[in-house]
Amino acid sequence: MDEVQSGKELCDQFFEALKSRSDLDQKMAMLLRDLYSEGKLTRDDILQGLETLRVEKEDEAKSQT
Repeated sequence: MDEVQSGKELCDQFFEALKSRSDLDQKMAMLLRDLYSEGKLTRDDILQGLETLRVEKEDEAKSQT
């Protein structure tokens, strides 16, 4: 019989698996993994990180035109 995993173990596996997902934006996946590992996976920190990524993407697009 398999051992029952704790919630933390499941979350650890989930966030670790994000880096191998080719269907996800890797910058966003890295943001979520980092926030989780730092204990800062809150609504406000996620929104702030996503806003930063959006601005970076817009800046990259502007510099390519």
